[in-house]
Amino acid sequence: MKKLYTLIVTLALLSHFGVAQTICTIDPQAQTSPGISPPANHLPCVVVGENYNQIIQVQNLSSFQGVLTVDSMNLDSVIGLPAGLNWIKNPDGLGRGKNGCLTFFGTTTAAPGVYNLSWYGTVWATVPILGIQSRTGNLNQYSSQYNYALTVINPGDPCGNLTGINDFSADLNSAMYVYPNPNNGNFEFKLNAGKRINGEIAVYDMTGKKVFTEALDAVGIYTTSIDISRFAKGLYTLQLRTADGFASKRISVE
Repeated sequence: MKKLYTLIVTLALLSHFGVAQTICTIDPQAQTSPGISPPANHLPCVVVGENYNQIIQVQNLSSFQGVLTVDSMNLDSVIGLPAGLNWIKNPDGLGRGKNGCLTFFGTTTAAPGVYNLSWYGTVWATVPILGIQSRTGNLNQYSSQYNYALTVINPGDPCGNLTGINDFSADLNSAMYVYPNPNNGNFEFKLNAGKRINGEIAVYDMTGKKVFTEALDAVGIYTTSIDISRFAKGLYTLQLRTADGFASKRISVE
């Protein structure tokens, strides 16, 4: 009853503001395997001062790394949206292998650029011996397809988001290391780059807040010390973003 009341209030508010059409319709044919469509690098750009309304189709994972059986997932927040944009989902929770959708909508006044998104919520999964366990935090760690970005441009500018910057790079991911992990907030980042790598190292907490950033320009073996010990214990995400793609590591601070 509480969820029904919440939905009714949400619909009323959206209708009041004239955006009731933003509630998406699930299309199972648009997403027939776990992941999201369209992929991030095929999204239309967000034009400053113009209305944006883009439906994203989703299918929940049925397993994670071939070990855990995913029972359900709930998306609570999307962090990093350009100012003025919002989102709404359908349904409230997503069962194993089930389809859903969400809509990005609104009008932005944000500065042109690439806005990387982080998805936060809870995943319930069946763990061998332990049974059903829940994990709350950044959902990007469960599938590289959740690493989304929106590109904001000025009116009349070309939409140049069809590049590799939003693509997950398995090669880059296997070339970078974080140790020790778990740690006390002090750890080393190491990159074994076979070619010149230019980009940014960033660490995000569970709310999507960036707590550390450092420019990277390296050839060969690169090592740097990272200190986030002044922040709370918990799970963090380290990302390395380059023009050729990005890589991501999960960090546990204890």
